[in-house]
Amino acid sequence: MKEKIENLIKNALKNLGIEASNIILEHPADLKMGDYSTNVAMIIFPKLISSFTPSDIKKKKKFFGGSLTSEKSGNPKELAEKIVRTLRQAQGEFPEIQEIQVAGAGFINFYLSREFFVNSIKEILENKNFGQNSLFKDKKVMVEYTDPNPFKPFHIGHLMSNTIGESISRIIEFSGAKISRANYQGDIGPHVAKAIYEIMKTDIPKSKSVPESALYIGECYAKGNNAYEDNPEAKKEIDEINKKIYDRSDKKINEIYDWGRRITLEAFEEIYKILGTSFNYYFFESVMAPIGQRLVNENLEKVFEKGDEGAIVFHAEKYDPKLHTRVFITSQGMPTYETKELGLAKTKFEKENLDMSVVITAHEQEEY
Repeated sequence: MKEKIENLIKNALKNLGIEASNIILEHPADLKMGDYSTNVAMIIFPKLISSFTPSDIKKKKKFFGGSLTSEKSGNPKELAEKIVRTLRQAQGEFPEIQEIQVAGAGFINFYLSREFFVNSIKEILENKNFGQNSLFKDKKVMVEYTDPNPFKPFHIGHLMSNTIGESISRIIEFSGAKISRANYQGDIGPHVAKAIYEIMKTDIPKSKSVPESALYIGECYAKGNNAYEDNPEAKKEIDEINKKIYDRSDKKINEIYDWGRRITLEAFEEIYKILGTSFNYYFFESVMAPIGQRLVNENLEKVFEKGDEGAIVFHAEKYDPKLHTRVFITSQGMPTYETKELGLAKTKFEKENLDMSVVITAHEQEEY
């Protein structure tokens, strides 16, 4: 359609005795201004007006429709109106175009008909190969999306990430790439300790169904999070549970952890079935953490530095003023989210020898 409109404009200009090789045709930001818009009249007006000599006043009046009062008169809007009058003479050959209008200082806006859009959608639905291309032919691309964390509820943000990620995966795959779908999940960390802290107050409800158990675990996480924020003693206990989760040193905590991880992951799978998504890779923070920690230790003094109280940090502001210092290993020797991301990046490219990695996530994650 864009090419048709461009040719329509070129022919109209040719009929007016104007040559224009490059027509800029764009989608307006505001749909009220049409489906396509061009500023061609504003671009060619200075060249056109300079082609008239002071003695060409009659010629100029004739060209602009007799609206000129002096040799200095005329503007891009008048030129746009003349172009539109010429365009409308050929509009009957293009039933897809409903209306052509002049706007502002000389923009020409094209409005497409409802029938055009109906027919376009019909064509897309009937042609299974519509839009197929070779943009990413023979490329290996991994798309990471959804990323819900065990021991926490699956919420609307995860649904948004899944919808966008699955759509982008299909588009890239349709463009010739070999796609790998990845799901990165936080199965260790403070959020797990917060849930286990509350679960430990009762017996594991093994008689409940997977959805009921998953709901219970989510409620425990919410209560544990409140306790962590409001109760110093609870915070101290949750931090201790977090350490024991990492080193697997407590039998009861291990039992609750293994049960809660299995239940929430099974509940997530039920959701994926409804959404029509399946993954090639499931990456977990528990596996990525030691890989990232090894990378940090190997690059100490090269990239990372010892910070206050023994923490290992990266002074990002040295490289980009928009960033700031990040802790990668805490003073207690615990790997942070940043460290796990290092392990994840390394693992992804080793798994598939990727040409491109795409991550669907929230703006809050940009600095990570």
